[in-house]
Amino acid sequence: MSQNQVVHALHVLNHTTRRYLDKFSHKKENDELLGTGPWVLHFIAASGGHPVYLRDVEKHFGISRSSASKTVDLLVRRGFVQRHAGDTDARLRRLTLTPKAEALLETIREDRTAYESALLKGFTANEIQTVLGYLNRMKENLNNEIEKN
Repeated sequence: MSQNQVVHALHVLNHTTRRYLDKFSHKKENDELLGTGPWVLHFIAASGGHPVYLRDVEKHFGISRSSASKTVDLLVRRGFVQRHAGDTDARLRRLTLTPKAEALLETIREDRTAYESALLKGFTANEIQTVLGYLNRMKENLNNEIEKN
């Protein structure tokens, strides 16, 4: 398989994923579950009480500061997230979930579980670890290229 076939396969998987999520997620029932928003809400909820800042969202999702900021701004405007002054540095804004977001967390978890089950159907635990290793290596390769320029 050539590198172009890998790029094509990833591109097709990305679009197939979007089609799956449009059809089977709770997104169709709740217009506010858009884009990266549910993933960010889940990330904040899963932080185990540790403070979450914009830079944590950037790093965890591998997105630019601008993209992270736009996503968080939208979540704040829609009433899902609040910003609070940091404990040690007032320039940092700690992100917390609102009761409105807390009410959607179970729906978000159900969607993530169903999505992962559909995606990994028929894979062994060893195969899943192998795929994750390949995906992480691809991500690192791309990040290294981005940092060169």
